[in-house]
Amino acid sequence: MTMNTCYPRAVYHLAVHRAWIWAGVVALNLGGAMAAPPTATSPTGPVLAPIVTTLRVVAQASVPDLQCASVPRAATSAAAVEQDPREIPDDEEVQAALKDATANPSAPFSGVPPLAGALGRARPGEPYRVAIWGDSHLAAGFFTQELTKILKLAPEQVRAGFLPASMNRPGVRLPLRKSCVSPQWRYESAHAHAVSAAAPGPGLVNLFSTQAGATMGWDLRNAAGLAETRQVRLLYQQTAQPVQVAVSVDGAPEVEVVLLGPPGPGVLELLADNPLSVVQLRLVAGEFRMQGLALPVPSQTALQMDVFGFPGATAAGFKAAGTDYLSAWFAQTPYQLVMMQFGTNEGNAKPFDAAAYQATLREAVQSLRQVFPQAACVLIAPGDRGVLVRRSEKVKRALSNARFAAEKKAGKSAAHSAASGKGKSKSKGKGKEKDSAPESGQSSPARNLLQYTRIHEEIGQIQTAVAQHYGCSVWSMLQAMGGQGGAYRWARQTPPLMARDLIHFTVPGYQFLAQQFAQDMGWDAKALGWVTPP
Repeated sequence: MTMNTCYPRAVYHLAVHRAWIWAGVVALNLGGAMAAPPTATSPTGPVLAPIVTTLRVVAQASVPDLQCASVPRAATSAAAVEQDPREIPDDEEVQAALKDATANPSAPFSGVPPLAGALGRARPGEPYRVAIWGDSHLAAGFFTQELTKILKLAPEQVRAGFLPASMNRPGVRLPLRKSCVSPQWRYESAHAHAVSAAAPGPGLVNLFSTQAGATMGWDLRNAAGLAETRQVRLLYQQTAQPVQVAVSVDGAPEVEVVLLGPPGPGVLELLADNPLSVVQLRLVAGEFRMQGLALPVPSQTALQMDVFGFPGATAAGFKAAGTDYLSAWFAQTPYQLVMMQFGTNEGNAKPFDAAAYQATLREAVQSLRQVFPQAACVLIAPGDRGVLVRRSEKVKRALSNARFAAEKKAGKSAAHSAASGKGKSKSKGKGKEKDSAPESGQSSPARNLLQYTRIHEEIGQIQTAVAQHYGCSVWSMLQAMGGQGGAYRWARQTPPLMARDLIHFTVPGYQFLAQQFAQDMGWDAKALGWVTPP
């Protein structure tokens, strides 16, 4: 490995530059003192430019698979068996809730038709570029995978330009053959960590550690195991204090690198003459905030799909994000479409404050438009969500309904006997008991089965208002599910489209939503700028 020399005192011969991630490296001699972070010019004006440290490496052939270090698991006792588990409510109870909702309707969803050019169009000779931020619904990747499949592109025509720092996070699937993250790292999402929001990675999530020996690694080969890229950029936060890391490429001995320069976004760029297979990094000293990977997009690419989903995330991440810092990552990536898919986690707040949510969403979308003023914009409103009920409640309800049916039948028999003069009532209180008997569907609060439905409907209304203000379109997953009760209907389909938690979807469910999105929004190769896929 070799590096250009810019700091005479640097033990590892670094070259530190302020340059665009996608541009050639231009040296900037900072001397011994910290200079103010310079800016560069983008199509939308001057923005902060990342520090780029270039490291030339040697790729190897026949590189073994990346192996993650085994982590001893603490002994755990056998999980206690849930004596009264939560289950999907019976259809009779759901129908009672829907009947109650019909009698007390909420405001209908007033989503607007897609705006003209709602998805943008690819530039001649360039890929169609789309970025989408969201929560766990996106993190699994099934929705966006189906969108890609609909365009009928070959695997080599689809690429990601950015991979967020959510590697190995449960519930997250990234287009990486394999990745390793040691336990010394912690995930910092911008919606929950102020320090991460002030210096956000492209996916609004960072991996942070101060522990020497913390490691991570990536197998950059494609699904077939073939190395393709000669360049990879490790995105990080440059701090006032130097950070020392050790890098190994394709199993070669480590080279230690000292990263230093003005505070701001930083890039450790690895360049090789042949395609790289495996890159590993170890923290030697300092505080290191890893913010993602950037990969070159080949010329044959037809679709650049950058997916930034993180479980638990909310639109508050965009509200809090430092837009100057965030813009530095994307200054030379002209997306045709940017999308935000949030709302499920916001709707889980108790109590849900519609006014506070609207204020947060307005600031979030304003930040999105500030970073991407020229891209088409779509907000994706959350889908339906159901409520699980205790098994004991279902049993109690069934017994109550059976008792009511028996009493009703007995009452009819008594009435028939009295009318025919063949019998008399033995209890003067029988009529009172009949009047006080619960009606079918009333042994538990049926209206609560749609509590999240109503909240998500309100979130959809708010997203529509905010989207119109900022020139965005809106698409509702709840409406794609058929409106109220969709979660329960989808859970009972064969195969199920809703997971048993009544929050997430199954793989077929996400695929159905993507297909409906494509149909509603005009997601097809011709509309996106291709007469035929490149």
